[in-house]
Amino acid sequence: MKLNSAFHPIGGILGKCGTREVFLGLAPAKLLYEASFADTLDEDTGLGYQRPRNRLHSLDFKRYIHQAEASTIPLTFNLRKELKGNWMIKRTLDQHAELHLRAGSTCMAQIDCQHRLGELNDSDVPLAFMTFIGLDLRSEMAMFTIINSKARGLSSSLTDFHTSNLIEDLATEAPHLFLARRLNEDAHSPWFKLIRCGGHSTSGLRRRTSLRMMQHAIQRFLSQTKCNERMGMEDVAQLLIAYWRAVATVFETEWSNHRANLITKGVGLYGLTQLLATILSTQDCKQYSEVYYLEFLKHLKGRINWRTDGTFSSAGGHKGAGEVHSLLKGLLGL
Repeated sequence: MKLNSAFHPIGGILGKCGTREVFLGLAPAKLLYEASFADTLDEDTGLGYQRPRNRLHSLDFKRYIHQAEASTIPLTFNLRKELKGNWMIKRTLDQHAELHLRAGSTCMAQIDCQHRLGELNDSDVPLAFMTFIGLDLRSEMAMFTIINSKARGLSSSLTDFHTSNLIEDLATEAPHLFLARRLNEDAHSPWFKLIRCGGHSTSGLRRRTSLRMMQHAIQRFLSQTKCNERMGMEDVAQLLIAYWRAVATVFETEWSNHRANLITKGVGLYGLTQLLATILSTQDCKQYSEVYYLEFLKHLKGRINWRTDGTFSSAGGHKGAGEVHSLLKGLLGL
């Protein structure tokens, strides 16, 4: 690559952080802002992996960093290898090197700095930074998860989503996550794109529950029924889809108006999942279909007040879910 005035040179050093090669340097905030981006998770497409930026957090940091004696830990980036045309590292002496960034282009993914850097587009304040060199997306996501999994404000559903992308055999190693994602990603599921994963979505207000809550409900269901030990994971997924399609049909009004009802919120989700476990407790899972569940659940139609000010308005947590389950089970004579 021929270097010219179109590239910004940044002096620094090359070394190892653990087993990964990194470049350490110092640069004005506005230069790092211009050359980097946050790969925010788009829940509609499944692309990206970070939470949306909170502008108030960024403004707070901007006010702080311009105060006397203010400082911060180094920002963390990854020089994306697929954007190699926009960056180059030139070794000088020993471990010293220069990072050259193409002016007006982006090439560094923000692994741990999007909130600190988010409002510094016009700031000359110098900031220390470390950038990994050419991590693939999977490794970059893993690094983000390791750094941020305990961070305040980072959605547990987002870390679950990361985990589900990093596990090689998700169906075997984390069946509850596999099934939760299938409910969210199968177009035949009534939960299709209605589960929050902690990213950005154009249909965010339509989301019924979180990935964390769904996978917890399924984890408990699998523990109670062991059906994943008696049948294939795809069959379990289809069983869950069939059941929830029946629920959404029987309680069509409540399902559609989810903001005013508890049917898809914590107590409803957990209570109805427990009901499915009860139904399957003495039966062969494979014999059930959406038609069966419709015949079974239709006896509940009009007998449950799911509204937020209704029967379960004071129910909360696992105890509240148990109350929902007990009432449903009693009405069905189980």
